Amino acid sequence: MKKILYILLGLILLVVIGIGALVTFVNPNQFKPLLTEQVKKITGRDLGINGDISWRFFPTLGLSVGETEFRNPVGFAEPNLVQFKQANLSISVLPLLSHQLDIGEMRLEGAHVFVQTLKNGTTNLDGLTDKKAIADKTATEKTVTTKNDNDLSAKKEHWKVAVAGIELVDASAEVRNDQTKMVAQLNNVNFTLGSFQPQTWTKATFDVQGKMNAITFSAQGSTDLNLAADYKNVQLKALSAQMSMKDGNTEIKHAQLGLDQFTVGQLSNVTFSVNGQVPNLSFDTHGTTKVTLSEDHNTVTIQGLKVTNDLAGKALPHPTMNLIVNADATYDITQKLALVSQIMINADGTKVSGSGSYLAAAIPDVRFALSSDKIDLDSWLPAKKASTAVANNATVIPAKDISAVATVADTSTQQPDLSALKNINLAGMIAIKQLKVANADIANVKVVTSIKQGIATINRFEANLYDGKITGSAVVDVNSALPSYHLKNAISNVSILPLLQAVANNKLLAGKANITTDLSGHGLSEADIRHNIAGSIKVNVSDGAVYGVNISDLLRNAKAKLKGQADTSSGDTVKKTDFSALTTTLVLGKGIASTDNFQLASPLLAINGEGHTNLVNEGIDLTINTKIVASGKGLDDIKGIAIPIHVGGNWQKPKYNLNIKDLFKNNAELESKAKKEINRGLEKLFGDKAKDDNIKNAADKLLKGLFN
Repeated sequence: MKKILYILLGLILLVVIGIGALVTFVNPNQFKPLLTEQVKKITGRDLGINGDISWRFFPTLGLSVGETEFRNPVGFAEPNLVQFKQANLSISVLPLLSHQLDIGEMRLEGAHVFVQTLKNGTTNLDGLTDKKAIADKTATEKTVTTKNDNDLSAKKEHWKVAVAGIELVDASAEVRNDQTKMVAQLNNVNFTLGSFQPQTWTKATFDVQGKMNAITFSAQGSTDLNLAADYKNVQLKALSAQMSMKDGNTEIKHAQLGLDQFTVGQLSNVTFSVNGQVPNLSFDTHGTTKVTLSEDHNTVTIQGLKVTNDLAGKALPHPTMNLIVNADATYDITQKLALVSQIMINADGTKVSGSGSYLAAAIPDVRFALSSDKIDLDSWLPAKKASTAVANNATVIPAKDISAVATVADTSTQQPDLSALKNINLAGMIAIKQLKVANADIANVKVVTSIKQGIATINRFEANLYDGKITGSAVVDVNSALPSYHLKNAISNVSILPLLQAVANNKLLAGKANITTDLSGHGLSEADIRHNIAGSIKVNVSDGAVYGVNISDLLRNAKAKLKGQADTSSGDTVKKTDFSALTTTLVLGKGIASTDNFQLASPLLAINGEGHTNLVNEGIDLTINTKIVASGKGLDDIKGIAIPIHVGGNWQKPKYNLNIKDLFKNNAELESKAKKEINRGLEKLFGDKAKDDNIKNAADKLLKGLFN
């Protein structure tokens, strides 16, 4: 028993003597030049150890390092890239006797990192590992002037350094980008690295909270990593990271990233998911892809990207939506250029494919070419509210009172938010085989468009439309308080009846239409468009018909009434007026569309007219003068006589009325015949009493009321 006790006491004494010898003969401050030299050699930066390096005996044998700074190049806002007040290092004792510094664990408390990107794109991280030439030049120019210095240099050359692990506790960081004026602050940063030896797999974990402007976030994760011998490359495996973020009403509740392995020049399998919400929209997104980083570290390649989005909320055209995106892409890190070689989008059955590019800059630059077999645009737009019915009791609306129609169309005053057009440059082409918009079926659509400096331009638009063709161009400028626009298009040989029926549920007009439009205005709400649109629309419709009125029938009825005969119209008569040509020029401005050259020609009739319609309340005030130009159909007696017809009401329910007063005023011969017929009727009715003065006075008043 005593022998065992003596052995234990001897071992304790040996340890005490060893520690005493260590403290006496090994001064840890001699490692300062070694550490600073190694850092300078690897990074080209200065390492300043301002505090002393002292031995630490509890809880393990190690070193404590005082205030230390890893400095930035000149020209950055803060002098240090990394700094800390205190670092504790655990070391192995026996290797020191062989001039080998094995650091078991490096623990940094209260460390701070500052990363800055200057306006010219330079960062304080540039060139940290490519400083061999600088180090060699410094070594060549260094002069040793004393024997002690030579001895110290010889000793330093024999020391080898290895770090078994690194731990950051309650660290902080600031990332500043002067190009984008972004400042991000990180706090409560905790990081552990199991080993810092090249070509050795080790585990790393991190946990961080931070803030960027009004955004708050937290992230944590872990991975295994392996540093290359030259510290230029790193391998990863089993990467897992999670994040959450909140910015006002926008929240990412949970985001996760997974990576099976990462080696430069090899494919890596990536999985990701994110769910959260923005105002009026919740989303659940997940996807997979394969990623490769080129050996020169300049190109990232993405293959087989598939992203599935399940969306729900009031911001969508449907209560819920499923959006799937498949793509292949590359990103050039040096040029900040992303090239999408192939992209396919499937949104609830609507499919779009194409290619494009994205250049990251102060104002991003986007190029694209997209195509689709079929798009129903109406299904993506909110349904319009039914307009309030217009009172239909009035048959004639005087021109001066057209603006006083009681019921106004239900139009929106909401301006679309187009501010994003100021922050992007864009150019591209869209091709759609079948497009449905405003309930109209359009085929073979081709659009060439661009956006630059807040001006959106459709340089060319062409499509097939109901047996005809439409071409056009448009410009929208959002650089003023109210956006302005200019639209020009041409419609050629379009069958107008099915078009009007599809767009406006209107069956009033048929024929082949040729229409040229030149319109401009400011404000893009429906109400602003109706009030402020200005320009002209030239219309030429051939081989058509006006539905809802049979002018020949109206004229025969008028003739019958003048002769005191019964109504000759038949309930089976089709209410339409055929014509060979209809031409007019509409002039738009101040909420009114007017014409003074309306002309309609047919084998039976010659019609001209003038008038206007109110674009705001959809009231109509149009006067049409009709002449019989051919014989037959019981109208020979009124051939050549101008028959005035007034069109009133509104767009949905137009009213057609024969203007008897103007009929007689404009036709003296007809007025004379009518007066004679009336006098004959009075004589038959009253006999000899028809010559009585009282009866004559009553007849004169009747005639004045009819013809004046």
